[in-house]
Amino acid sequence: MFITGTSRDQLNLFEEKLDELISSENPSRFIDAYVDKLDLKKIGFKIPGTHGGKGRPAYEPSMMLKIYIYGYLNRIRSSRKLEAECNRNIEMIWLTNRLFPDFKTIADFRKDNKKGIKTIFREFLNLCQKLELLSFQCVAIDGTKERAKNHLDNIYRKEAIEKIGLRIQDQIEKYLDELEKNDKSEEAEYEFLSKNLREKLAKLNKSQDKIDIIKQVFCENPELEIYFANDTDSRYMKDNNRISAGYNCQTAVDEKNKLIIAHDVTNESNDQHQLNNMKDRVSALKNDFKIDSKTIVVADAGYFEEKEILKAEEDECFEIYVSHPRDSHDQKTKIKEEENKIPAKGFLKDDFKYDKGRDVFECPEGKELRKIGNGFIDRRTGTRKFKYSCRECDECNKKKSCTNDKNGRSIKVTEFFNEINEFREKCNSDIGKRLLAKRKEIVEHPFGTIKHSWGYRQFMQKGKETVSAEFSFIAFIYNFRRVLNLVDFDKLMDALVTV
Repeated sequence: MFITGTSRDQLNLFEEKLDELISSENPSRFIDAYVDKLDLKKIGFKIPGTHGGKGRPAYEPSMMLKIYIYGYLNRIRSSRKLEAECNRNIEMIWLTNRLFPDFKTIADFRKDNKKGIKTIFREFLNLCQKLELLSFQCVAIDGTKERAKNHLDNIYRKEAIEKIGLRIQDQIEKYLDELEKNDKSEEAEYEFLSKNLREKLAKLNKSQDKIDIIKQVFCENPELEIYFANDTDSRYMKDNNRISAGYNCQTAVDEKNKLIIAHDVTNESNDQHQLNNMKDRVSALKNDFKIDSKTIVVADAGYFEEKEILKAEEDECFEIYVSHPRDSHDQKTKIKEEENKIPAKGFLKDDFKYDKGRDVFECPEGKELRKIGNGFIDRRTGTRKFKYSCRECDECNKKKSCTNDKNGRSIKVTEFFNEINEFREKCNSDIGKRLLAKRKEIVEHPFGTIKHSWGYRQFMQKGKETVSAEFSFIAFIYNFRRVLNLVDFDKLMDALVTV
């Protein structure tokens, strides 16, 4: 005997209302109530005008936004899949009041409302602040790589583009020769071949035009090494030893409830120039909320760039802690490589003590390394560096353990060495170590949810501006889901009354 359902042909005595099919604490009710409270025009959404009796009326923007919020909350991003949900999903049917927009209408709403989609993230933080979900006591900054919408067939390297062009030109010349031979014949078979060849030639000429455009891009941008034809703003990114075309997505996460309070999208492949960018975004939010208390900012070794750190340290509203590459687990391989160059353990750069008063380094054997000249400018960073060299290496019985350089051991440091040394001491204090250890559990919660739980590892859109709007919406959706999990549903609905 099995459990039996109700017959599909059975009539109901009293017809159910659509509203009765949605439970009282269904997240769809919060989506509906929240969007209805928003002034969509004010936050940047385009509101269609009246059609004046001509043509078909537009769908209400609030309904279209509800479709996207529901979709992203339930891991549905494709406009075609969202169209399908509008036709079969009872929660989506409830949200749309039984309206069924097609996929193109859904896609166009996202394309036409980049500003509003990006702004809604900031708007939702007002509700988070009202619910006292943010503390601004400690903020963790981190970045992750998201793949761009690129196909491998549309990736071109600078050194290979000339060869590709020549190969296409050879094929064009080959087909032209064949076409000339076939045109001299009047046989039906050759007429068919000629038609086929002309089609191939048209495709090759189109490819040649594309290659010429890409060549011009490389000429105009000498620093560009790789061109991505699908998404020209994306760049090569390395993430967990995997290299692909993508973007570097930055977040600042509040410690209290692991909510994202600031974000950005850049096509720089590393995080070295993002510390002040993200700190300033947090600072702007604090100003909006009139928060005067000091905020601790923690970041991993990827953000360790001397000028960036010293600039961030000047802001009295923030206390900065950044892991040094040598103190990071991610840098163990590099340290091992250095140990291979300098065989004996105990003779690494950090083992040399600096005497600020005498401006000399002292090696583990007690010998001095003195400054040579007035330094030089590092072309890569634009920073002045100084070289300290030891003149007693030839007499030292530990030379082979210390250096392989026939001129003896030397150390290079930047002009900011003293300030950075003090900063490292602060980060290596008990408080600093505790804060930096906490960083991982704060900032990696959002990325773990977004990339691994939801599977949002690749953007659906192309172009930096559009991708930025999409990531902003994903960050909003993360916060939206987090708030649903943190706050009692009735309290959440009550909070909307006075937003």
